Amino acid sequence: MKPTQPKGIPRREFLELSAKTAAGIGLTSLPLVGSGCLGPSPAKTVHGACYHDCPDRCSWKVTAADGKVTAFQAGDNPYTAGKLCNKMDAFPSDVTYHPDRLLTPLKRTGEKGTGTFTPISWEQAIGEVAGKLRAIVAKSGGEAILPYSFGGNQGLVQGEAIPNRFFARLGASQLERTICGNAAVAGVLAANGQTTGVLPEDCVHSKYLVLWGTNPILSNQHLWPFIQKARDHGATLVVVDPFRSRTTAEADWHIQPRPGTDTALALGMMHIILAEGLQDQDYIDRHTLGIEELRAHVQAHNPATTAQITGLPEETIIAFARAYAQSTPSLIRVLIGMEHQANGASAFRAVAMLPALTGAWRHHGGGLMHMTYELFGEALNWESISLPAELANPATRSINMVELGKALTDPALDPPIEALLVFNSNPAVTTPNQNLVRRGLERPDLLTIVSEHFLTDTARYADYVFPATTVLEHWDLFDSWGSTYLNLNEPAIDPRGESKPNSELFRLLARAMGYTEPYLYQADLEIVKNTLKSDHPYLEGITFESLRQSGGQRLTLPEPWIPHAEGNFKTASGKCHFHDAALEHPLPAYLPVAYSEEELRAYPLHLLTLKTPKYFLNSSHANVGHLLEKEGKPYLEVHPQDAAARNIADGDELKVFNPRGRVFLTARISEKVTPGVVCMPQGYWPSLLKGGSSANALTDHRLTDMGRGGAIQEARVEIEKIV
Repeated sequence: MKPTQPKGIPRREFLELSAKTAAGIGLTSLPLVGSGCLGPSPAKTVHGACYHDCPDRCSWKVTAADGKVTAFQAGDNPYTAGKLCNKMDAFPSDVTYHPDRLLTPLKRTGEKGTGTFTPISWEQAIGEVAGKLRAIVAKSGGEAILPYSFGGNQGLVQGEAIPNRFFARLGASQLERTICGNAAVAGVLAANGQTTGVLPEDCVHSKYLVLWGTNPILSNQHLWPFIQKARDHGATLVVVDPFRSRTTAEADWHIQPRPGTDTALALGMMHIILAEGLQDQDYIDRHTLGIEELRAHVQAHNPATTAQITGLPEETIIAFARAYAQSTPSLIRVLIGMEHQANGASAFRAVAMLPALTGAWRHHGGGLMHMTYELFGEALNWESISLPAELANPATRSINMVELGKALTDPALDPPIEALLVFNSNPAVTTPNQNLVRRGLERPDLLTIVSEHFLTDTARYADYVFPATTVLEHWDLFDSWGSTYLNLNEPAIDPRGESKPNSELFRLLARAMGYTEPYLYQADLEIVKNTLKSDHPYLEGITFESLRQSGGQRLTLPEPWIPHAEGNFKTASGKCHFHDAALEHPLPAYLPVAYSEEELRAYPLHLLTLKTPKYFLNSSHANVGHLLEKEGKPYLEVHPQDAAARNIADGDELKVFNPRGRVFLTARISEKVTPGVVCMPQGYWPSLLKGGSSANALTDHRLTDMGRGGAIQEARVEIEKIV
């Protein structure tokens, strides 16, 4: 299930889908490189925004002179608040001017995976790739070609517009870009019909703030000051997380359930709220459906049963339910974290019901805070981004990105994938079942084309690699899935070397393929301007010219923003659905993954692979030397009880393994995890680690209960000390 667009807005695919001082960093030590500029030019300052898969979408300002970036600093919008995260504060030197950046097309000359290439011209590379694609289409049809992209660049132009048109015109297989976000969205939509709830800045009005499966100090840094302001005004901060994160250390209360049991905990809270009469019956009667079915359903989730499932004491569950229900305004903040389990969508669905059960939606700052992308879905002119009418609703097959390894190695797939075009992604690192993905990438008959900044672990398997521009070198427009600011990105410098935007790569391929349709050749700046041509009230006062002056502007939203004080849910009934007979599971259900006794004996530890690195964003920046040095060696968090049973001491070298692979890490003995649970960081490139494997070598391509997301947190492993 994918997010739905508001009525009257063309369908938009879900956007596949952060602290330093305000002073900009000086970049005078950066090399002066060829930029296409002729002679000296006066200094100019332009506005831009972070392109990463992050809810903050920070604004920035870039100054350049003589074709070179000379200063880079946070923008002026109040949400960015004069700060960039430690992943991005040195972005020009870390990426745009990095000595290993790719600046010319490459053609493979060695074995796949060895990273052996020779530079070639764009003309030769485009000509050869187009010829091979034409041959594949003639022989097997367009479905033998698969695009693979995700959140490596979330710009509306460089991430979506021209690439989507090219692949639809080609008749390529469609990619279900569901690895992150879709399960969460499916669950919240099932209850509320929309994901937009409380706006980020409005958490300052909350008195009881629950961060459920999210770690904003690390992954949502610009929300954290608003959370602190709420606490300054007397709010209680509760964090629900199976891992003791940096945010839990700042909380008033850390509730630490077993991984994957969030659905059971939420249902157990509902049992207590209803049993003790703590619900808002008036709100339920007027603005919800299915209360009696829910009441009957949660009878099985009494405190004793919930405690057995979650590993939490009964008194903790009872106290949490009472405190949440009796606090006003109460707010639950969810993001992505808890979706990566078999019950991922059900967890979000159950949690999303709690504010309607207690009437928290009545109050400013009360309810559920999730995503914000639907606001932009209503405001912007999506006809500028969406597929043209003649390409809309293609009938070609869909392949789930979570199952890439399976798709590349399945002998029964007809037609087989004969060409893979990767951009804005690094699937050899970020896709589950890593070793199966690599076996697919090793296929000698698979044509692999990659657009990239660096020779990533995926690019090492490519037949052709095209150098992509960085966000400092092209036009783009950025909405946000976690804030209310719209950002224009203006290039500060000309493309370095022979790098080109993704959009231009696909325009060149389209021309070489012989396609003549005008929609394939629309200029980036034209797409940006057209997307802003909307008379929606949310865009009042926001134009191309105003964005160019300010960089980022907040959508013009009604104040105060209390979206469900009187119901108005975007379900078919207009009410919050506790029960929906049209769904496979009419009520959210906790359905644990079934393991055999043999599996549990062989692999007794539940593995979490989390975004714990401070200096990486998914796999981005994980090749930058000074950031790798700051991050340190990857480690495995092991509870003292599990370490003692295996004679493991802090600092020991470990092998973590299961049937899919093995990873070598350093032991960190701590109580950040509970007994029976271990945790490792994700994002490290396998090629830079001992043994050539990283976290996804141990994960599976299991899908979630709804939304077809990646249930990557359901892996089981064993560990042993390397002697």
